[in-house]
Amino acid sequence: MRRGLVWDTPSHDWRWSRQHIWAWAGRNRWELLAVALLTVAAAFLRVYRLEEIPAGFHGDEALSGIEGLRILQEGWIGPYTSSALGQLTGPFYLTALLIRLLDASVFSVRLSMGLFGIATVPAAYFLLRTGFGRWIALFGTSALTVSYWHLHFSRLGFGVVPLAFASTTAAAALLWAMKSYDAGEPGERRRNMWSWFAAGALLGLIPYTYFAFPTFLAAIGTATVLFFLLQKASFKRKLLPLSLLALGAAVSAAPVVQFALRSPDAYFGRMNQKSVWDYHEFADAAGFGEKAGFLVERAWEAASLLLRNPRVDGVDGIGGVGAVDAGIAVLAYFGLIVSVCRWRSPPHFIAALVVLAALSGLVLTDPSAGSMRRSITAIPWVFGLAGVGAREIVRFGQRRMGNWGRAAAVSASILLLLVSGVWNLSYYFIELPLTSTFRWTFPTYYFESLDAAHSFDDPGTIYYFSGQRRFQYETIRFLYPDSNGVDRSREFGIFDLEKLDPGPVTYLLEGPYVEEIDKIMEMYPGGELIVDEGPEPLYVVYHLRG
Repeated sequence: MRRGLVWDTPSHDWRWSRQHIWAWAGRNRWELLAVALLTVAAAFLRVYRLEEIPAGFHGDEALSGIEGLRILQEGWIGPYTSSALGQLTGPFYLTALLIRLLDASVFSVRLSMGLFGIATVPAAYFLLRTGFGRWIALFGTSALTVSYWHLHFSRLGFGVVPLAFASTTAAAALLWAMKSYDAGEPGERRRNMWSWFAAGALLGLIPYTYFAFPTFLAAIGTATVLFFLLQKASFKRKLLPLSLLALGAAVSAAPVVQFALRSPDAYFGRMNQKSVWDYHEFADAAGFGEKAGFLVERAWEAASLLLRNPRVDGVDGIGGVGAVDAGIAVLAYFGLIVSVCRWRSPPHFIAALVVLAALSGLVLTDPSAGSMRRSITAIPWVFGLAGVGAREIVRFGQRRMGNWGRAAAVSASILLLLVSGVWNLSYYFIELPLTSTFRWTFPTYYFESLDAAHSFDDPGTIYYFSGQRRFQYETIRFLYPDSNGVDRSREFGIFDLEKLDPGPVTYLLEGPYVEEIDKIMEMYPGGELIVDEGPEPLYVVYHLRG
């Protein structure tokens, strides 16, 4: 501990005059251009065919739109909503804004989350540039831009990717504050203390995003303690930045803390529902040995998540392959080892702590699904660690073979990055949509059947025959809020083929109920028929004018 902190990158230059900023921009114009191009590429990849991939519109996505509409009607709805087993509402305020500016559609809901994903790219560059320097930042941000892991959650209407953005910006602000702690003259250092307040304020926004945040805050808390333990300054000098950090967090997190204290069962209920302690395999295990064995097996699954993810997820449609491609995964694991060895360096120990905390959090949660979502705070650190690994290989090549070795290692790193981009994009846009899990999670037939049922001038009352969902399913409520429907299936309603309404009605039959269409047409001939064009029709629509 006596050796203190070790920074690999130089301290900040705090001359903030207009002349200095223009001079800095001129010196770094190619770097700024690269960041701008990466952000544009990220925006294109996260908006391209946004309504078509994924093809269906998940009920949880529709709930984001429903909450957005509620915000437009009611204004502030608090930091928490009970929909979908309980959600944090922070991202839904942006959803409400886009619905207001555009319309209530699949595109507006997904774009509201996609904007967080796009903004994560320059935020990640700033974070990695502050901590590790230009080349690691370029490598890591390039890998993040094309990552299917981040790309997928940026294209969904879930409130998951906002956590990646919030944690990235908060970590960047904290790292900036740490780096400015000893920078400049005494007067400048006193002014720079307010960067600790800004970092705390950004950390306080994280609990408004997604329930996977506790492991990240635990890692950041541990990193902050380690930073001040390694500092040689007096306790009195350490007290001010810590106080400003806590004050900033308390100010921005006040509403969510107040709600959690007032309604702990509601706020913490979602976390408790997904705890491993209540998972049947763990709860039913006989004795300490079996329980410990289960946790060890789960720890191995979590530790190898970058390379393999055997748990398929029926909520977000992914699983079966690792969070990143093999090349980036190997570099990231190598970079993690390097960062653990360099534990005196703040960016290294923060990266190691955040990634290890995100992966260890999977051990303590329900393993049936959600691994990719619950570890989302590891973005962008995983890609930064891959850059750290690549840099060490380049240094090794230079030490062993001089400039030729360095050039070969750099070329290999660039080639690996290109292969990573090709694999991630082809997997996400071509292979993944064809997998059975993806098609089951994001089906299109009920989406198409609803469009067909509402294609008539006056569909009247819709008789809904479905064994999988009610007519009050979130997607229907969001896209067709004025539609009048009745559940007539055996699973959700009272099964009856008789026409009960005097006005126009539309029979909408899905799955096995398609077989009932002959009886309905025999009972009420003369209607308009729409049949799914597939080899085995998944739905049939039959409209009677009155």
